[in-house]
Amino acid sequence: MSTNEFDVAIIGGGPVGLALATELTARGHTACVIEQNDRVGVQPRAKTTNVRTMTHMRRWGLAPEMRRRSPLRPDFPRRVRFATGLFGRDIYSFDNAFCASPVRDERFPEHAEFIPQYVVEGILLDHVRAQPLATVRFNTRLEEIEQRPSGGVTARVRDLETDETGMVTARFLVGADGARSTVRKLLGIQMQGLHSLISFVTLILRIPGLNADPELEHALFHWLVSPEAPCVMGPMDRQDVWFWGMPQRPGREMTDEELLVFVRKAMRRDFDMEILARDPWTVHKLLADRYRSGDIFLAGDACHLHSPFGGHGMNLGISDAVDLGWKLSAVLEGWAGDDLLESYEIERKPAHQLVIDTSTENVGALSDKFLAPALDDDTPEGDEARKVAAEAVEEAKAPEFRSLGVVLGYRYVSSQIANEEDGTPPEFAVTRYTPSAYPGALAPHAWLGDGSSLYDHFGKGFTLLRLGDADETAERALQSAAADMKLPLTLFVPRETAVRELYGADYALVRPDQHVAWRGDRILSPEALLDRVRGKRAFEPRSAATINKGRG
Repeated sequence: MSTNEFDVAIIGGGPVGLALATELTARGHTACVIEQNDRVGVQPRAKTTNVRTMTHMRRWGLAPEMRRRSPLRPDFPRRVRFATGLFGRDIYSFDNAFCASPVRDERFPEHAEFIPQYVVEGILLDHVRAQPLATVRFNTRLEEIEQRPSGGVTARVRDLETDETGMVTARFLVGADGARSTVRKLLGIQMQGLHSLISFVTLILRIPGLNADPELEHALFHWLVSPEAPCVMGPMDRQDVWFWGMPQRPGREMTDEELLVFVRKAMRRDFDMEILARDPWTVHKLLADRYRSGDIFLAGDACHLHSPFGGHGMNLGISDAVDLGWKLSAVLEGWAGDDLLESYEIERKPAHQLVIDTSTENVGALSDKFLAPALDDDTPEGDEARKVAAEAVEEAKAPEFRSLGVVLGYRYVSSQIANEEDGTPPEFAVTRYTPSAYPGALAPHAWLGDGSSLYDHFGKGFTLLRLGDADETAERALQSAAADMKLPLTLFVPRETAVRELYGADYALVRPDQHVAWRGDRILSPEALLDRVRGKRAFEPRSAATINKGRG
């Protein structure tokens, strides 16, 4: 294999593309990451790495580095604060927002981490570059792609430093190249939905001395309900680096000096400030009409755009990478059925729609929604105004900062999920996660007696959990069928009886992405079961309306 031939070519070197390269190389496949930028500098993008992404980081061995490079000390309050100004009066706080407090939780193995996206990218990039199976080409632009009749993809790329062109061939190509995806444009894939909700401007600021100010109330985010400058701001990184953002005013674009006037009004203190980066953006509500064309796929912002309020964007894209990664690996290893790759779009599209819907609701309640007369007054009328505002904040913003149902509670429905069983899955709620082993749901988490996570014992392929009395004959038949198919299968037998109660069956079959493919008390047809979960059966697309939405 020459240096220009790979199992998978990945267009886009952001967190989604690098996550896919991490997933693929961990499974023994070659990957080439092609990125037209040099990925340097800071941008006020994603700041919250949620519990699901941190669980993937744990699986990849990167969670300790994420913790080490977070700008927050362990005792920093993981809360979202609503106030009349950065140095104004408190209105309300969401404690343990995003489940980011560094405490052990029975529902997941890793708490969320507050860390800038550019730091996450750096961690993933260092990891990918250290993999012998990976090649990373920055300052390289994709110009053409061609689906080969015999299978695979050829891409023409241009080195932006030397202006030389070259060809990259791969069995598969994945577009993880963001909102302005070149891959999507070359394929003619359309984005569907409402094109624009609101325009925003965000600054990255260095504000010397701010973090050390003894009167500063510490929080992850400060939502400032200021009549002069309603906005959101918060610490971004070390060395007094902060982010600040507000909706764009209609008309001409404001100068940096004009924006800093608003920042100081919202802070209510006159600090020296330096603008490190400025990022104007528009909130969209868009979904690609398809995610696949032959051996070419889309992931991350290339196939979904939505409001960033709720912190789902980067995390949603990384989950795309994990789902697509193990399925591409199955094809490359030769054990996937013909329909497995089709399930990528069938399973992920409802998850995308869920996030689009809830994040759109979140952007409908920004800081100015809670403005009221006397809100900042030191009077009984001011106390009452703040009480009323606090109630409104709790009602409107709980789905944004207590969204574990969105993060962990979605369920896949496809022909690769054996979900024909009595009963119904738990009702979905944005703010409430109910662990369930109903097929298609995320495998319920448990801490084991030795202090390890149940997830630590899942294999790279499928994992059969024996949770009750053993049916050794059926187990051997399942293992034999898996070996014949070259399907990787691990058997794990937890000793804790509580795990059996959590899963509600004597056996559960867990997919490589930690979702339940099947559960039952008896393994009746081992070969047929494996054929189903690997996509070797007549494909019957299910309705995308499989997530019972609620705001509980």
